[in-house]
Amino acid sequence: MVKRDLEGLLELRNKQNDTVNVGATCGGTLKSTLSQFIVSLRDITKITMKPHLLLASVLLFLCSTLDAQVVFDGSPLTSYIGQTVTFDQTLYVCGRYGHNLYLSYERMRLPEEVTIFGTPAYDSAQTTFSQGFLTAYCPNISTDTIRSGASISQLSATVTGERNLQIYSPITIANNQRPTHRPDVGDARLIVCGANLEYYCPDWQGTYGAESDEEFAVQHTKLMKALLNIDADLYAFAEIQQGSIALDSIVRGLNSATAPSRYSFVTDGDTIINSYTKVGFVYRSDKVVPILSLGHPYGPASNTYGMRSGYHRREYVQAFEELSTAERFIVSMNHFKSKSGGDSTNNFYNANRMENAEHLTYFLEAEQDNNYYQDPDILILGDLNCGTMEEPIRFLESSGYTNLMHLYAPDQYSYTYRNGVEYLDHALASSSLVNQVTGAQPYHINADESYYHYYPYGDTSMYRYSDHDPLIVGLNLHSTPVTECQDYHYNESFAYSLGCFAAQSTIGDSYWYTYDNYECACANGYYSGANEDWLVSPTFDFSNKDNIQLSFRHTLGYGSPVTYAQHCHLMISNNYAGDVRTATWEELPIPNIPSYAWGFEENILEIPEPYRFQNQVTIAFKYTVNENDIPAWEIKDFALYASCTDDSTAIAPIVREEPFTIYSSPNALHIQCATPQSIVIYDVLGRTIAQEGASEQHVISLPTGVYLARIGRNTVKKVIVR
Repeated sequence: MVKRDLEGLLELRNKQNDTVNVGATCGGTLKSTLSQFIVSLRDITKITMKPHLLLASVLLFLCSTLDAQVVFDGSPLTSYIGQTVTFDQTLYVCGRYGHNLYLSYERMRLPEEVTIFGTPAYDSAQTTFSQGFLTAYCPNISTDTIRSGASISQLSATVTGERNLQIYSPITIANNQRPTHRPDVGDARLIVCGANLEYYCPDWQGTYGAESDEEFAVQHTKLMKALLNIDADLYAFAEIQQGSIALDSIVRGLNSATAPSRYSFVTDGDTIINSYTKVGFVYRSDKVVPILSLGHPYGPASNTYGMRSGYHRREYVQAFEELSTAERFIVSMNHFKSKSGGDSTNNFYNANRMENAEHLTYFLEAEQDNNYYQDPDILILGDLNCGTMEEPIRFLESSGYTNLMHLYAPDQYSYTYRNGVEYLDHALASSSLVNQVTGAQPYHINADESYYHYYPYGDTSMYRYSDHDPLIVGLNLHSTPVTECQDYHYNESFAYSLGCFAAQSTIGDSYWYTYDNYECACANGYYSGANEDWLVSPTFDFSNKDNIQLSFRHTLGYGSPVTYAQHCHLMISNNYAGDVRTATWEELPIPNIPSYAWGFEENILEIPEPYRFQNQVTIAFKYTVNENDIPAWEIKDFALYASCTDDSTAIAPIVREEPFTIYSSPNALHIQCATPQSIVIYDVLGRTIAQEGASEQHVISLPTGVYLARIGRNTVKKVIVR
């Protein structure tokens, strides 16, 4: 009987390719060991043990020495609790903590990376994600040396719970190599790197960064090694210390390791020193140069604390020019509102991040409408604190920006959270820039590393200088440059931000800020007494411009209307270089000062002769108050119009002999030309009011007002219709 049973098992073994599942008998599998054992028992007559005891001994021996073969797919391992099993698959290390490894059948992507929050698909993805990990206790393994993404094949472990294992024997780790070279982003002429640094270097008490000189020295060493390895032409940084200390420290470190003056940083006028976080730019001065003024999609806060906290410095827009080609492009670096420790699946502060995205797109659209940058090529970078399928990213994509990481590296990631991977950091390109991008990739030198490699633990390698991976974008700029002169039509409403205007304070603690309730820029020293605060325009190039008209609306409140004019100053300079204290300023008269509180007055004036045909002209509103008389000043609807001229001298007033005659009658403008000429009429904001084709005589009906007239290739400074 025993012999027949054993031979029956042998026959079953041959049918199952050397594997026998004994089911309830021993809850595991019997391998080819069984057949070898049976061979020695074929002559059952030689066995002295009773047959039923012999069979039981055989089965108990085999069940105690052989592992169950299992495949983990997220289902619980309840039926294997207490057994040693072998996983007939490759498992991936998704994280580690202490002596625990978190394993899964694939690198698990967070639900918000693959589907839309609040949908049934999201709920399904969340369930799959929550069930997708095994926790393996490894008392004899140094888990800190294992990078996330490593793989383990044919792992043997003891099942201690539904999704819990215990590993005592050595394991073989594969695919755990650290990258040593910047990822390939194609045949790029310029390399742009967006990176979250967590780099703060004030005093060490109560700051976000290092807690001692020693820790900071280690952090600085790690960061320098990483940036030199990346070798970018332009770095856009998030999570750096407010003020210029952090940027200056980075630039000095890079120049010390390479060549004097090779790297510079974009000066943003930020003189406040504290531990708050902001964004900033560092660039290779032999490859690119910043041009035009830094843009601010957010306005400063309305109070001293809010201004000093610098939230508006978490989003900057800066234009750069490639020196070898004179091509320009615009880089927007951003740090959207975080989830503040909330579970990444619960959509914490999504409304704030949507506001960030909306402010950004509004700013970029406004400056494109202004043609301020004179180039549509925009690259949006930053730690946007949301996954690829979350609403802010979808909003940016719907606004015309292409998600470069989704285009070039859809299966990659920049961040790990709760053992899952996602893109918290993003790179998006405007439609005009997409075809000039040669590639985009994350550089996995941070997110996969154990916290053991972070600077507080003394590791000086370039790995884990931050918890975010940097993103690398390659550019080969080749758009058609605009060579002809273009008129200026610059408008800034101050409704949502200060735009490309900069707020500086030389006396007191107040600053100009955006007053959202009334959609204006506001200066108010009420809470801080005596102040001198400047609201500085972008710098304009008037080298081939004439007929420069400036307009704005303003009002004042509080204080005494009798003294309003003493506090409001309109200034102009042709040598402003980022600090109002080092520039030479001339005051321009403000024609209309409000005579009563909160009564808005409109002002229209011409830029004086000395500033026409200058290539660096800046306008500023200077607010001065003392402790006894402190009105608030509000400004909105700033507009500047300048027309092109084709010669190198200013077009003189209308008294100069011209091949046309122009005069007005009630509600009409009359133009007589020596030869047929086309006519375009603008208002003082640069908007087209009327236009006619070529003719020798024109009579254009217009309401009473002030206008600019372009007659053929000539522009008349100002015409008044009464």
